[in-house]
Amino acid sequence: MAGPFSYDVAVIGAGIGGYVAAIRSSQLGKKVALIEKDKLGGTCLNWGCIPTKTLLATANLINEVKRPEETGIHAENVTIDFERIRARKDAVISRLVDGVNFLIRKNNIQLVPGKGTIVSKNHILIQKANGAEETIEAKNIVIAVGSEEPKPGYAEIDEERILSTRGALAIKDIPKSLAVIGGDIMGIEFAYIFKAFGSDVKIFEEASSLLPTLDSELGRTYQRILKKNDIEVHVATEVKSAKARLNGKVGLSAVSKGSLLELETDKVLIATKRRPLTRELGLEKIGVQTRDGFIVVDEHMRTSILNIYAVGDITGGKMFAHAAVAGGIVAAENIAGLGSAINYKTIPTCMYTSPEAASVGLSEDEAKQEGYNVVVGKFPLLASSAALAMGEREGFAKVVCDGESGEILGVHLIGPHATDIIAEAALAMKLECTAEELGSLIHAHPTISEALMEAARAVSKKTIHI
Repeated sequence: MAGPFSYDVAVIGAGIGGYVAAIRSSQLGKKVALIEKDKLGGTCLNWGCIPTKTLLATANLINEVKRPEETGIHAENVTIDFERIRARKDAVISRLVDGVNFLIRKNNIQLVPGKGTIVSKNHILIQKANGAEETIEAKNIVIAVGSEEPKPGYAEIDEERILSTRGALAIKDIPKSLAVIGGDIMGIEFAYIFKAFGSDVKIFEEASSLLPTLDSELGRTYQRILKKNDIEVHVATEVKSAKARLNGKVGLSAVSKGSLLELETDKVLIATKRRPLTRELGLEKIGVQTRDGFIVVDEHMRTSILNIYAVGDITGGKMFAHAAVAGGIVAAENIAGLGSAINYKTIPTCMYTSPEAASVGLSEDEAKQEGYNVVVGKFPLLASSAALAMGEREGFAKVVCDGESGEILGVHLIGPHATDIIAEAALAMKLECTAEELGSLIHAHPTISEALMEAARAVSKKTIHI
């Protein structure tokens, strides 16, 4: 179709990966259409990263106020106005959505409301909310529709008593008790939030330790931290059923190390891995390759159809907003002929609880499995002057290296500002620094980042403060 519906790039999905791809394409001189059936900003901005981190910031403040022993600050009768907390969350979201709207207008991107279905490698059918349809033509298509909540066979999510993470962010009252199913990053962040708000929280994780996608030492350490903060943790536990009962509670049944575990709780939160939103996109008709529901892409974010790209959660792997941003930029630049590529090895993983946790590259176990001669350097925050001054004793910095070349294979952190410091480690890996080079970089004193320097020095047994 020619005329006003002809574009250089059409992006399906205005989440963080999609709108970034659209903006970068426009910057590179392309005529761009951005198709969205729901809200600008997608899951990250409206129902994921931003509202979660806003609540985490409040939870951190609550926990700081309730910790007067060392600081000498006594705040009596601390109360929580949950309605105001929710209002602040919504205000942050609204402001950021307005910002995305501004960027779309600024970059002369045509926003097309409706649901997009690919009907050929150059055509997208748009179904409007009022039932009307139109077809747009594009030389290149970027798929950025994201992912959706899991739908487990053991529970029926009703968003009243059995919640998805989206439902948990819309909750109006703090439950007295909450069972979180899933002990990876999402589950731990929500457990931390609701514990700070006053809920009795239990976590159930099927793997043998928490944070199963990260270095095992991070998981073991965080399990101890949560228990210390009165969050009950059940690992190696498979949930069999979660059912709403007539008494207003939820009955949960699980098997833990061969034993049956049954309990009642006010609410259950399902915080397990999300599913790709590939349904009804028309991928089968045009031959876009998928694997386990996720779209297969190369390092240029190109699919099996040369003019069709995919970015973000829909591609699986690192299902993080910053990975979607990177993918969106790479796709746009490849469409413009710049030959960009994404480096999955340097995409950090972050958890924004207190203390924070962050990771980049290979875990110690993964490095061993890949055949490296692994050497590890560690530095505990107990020996960090900055951490002690902050009253933060929990955590460590860990550098995993190839013993033969000194190449940094992975970095793993628990502690204050870990989610910021991990960028330094990612840059070191991107620039192919050795542990020796990272350890020789002068860090300001006193800072938490010194722990990373000391861990790098520990690889060659040159650490100073332990």
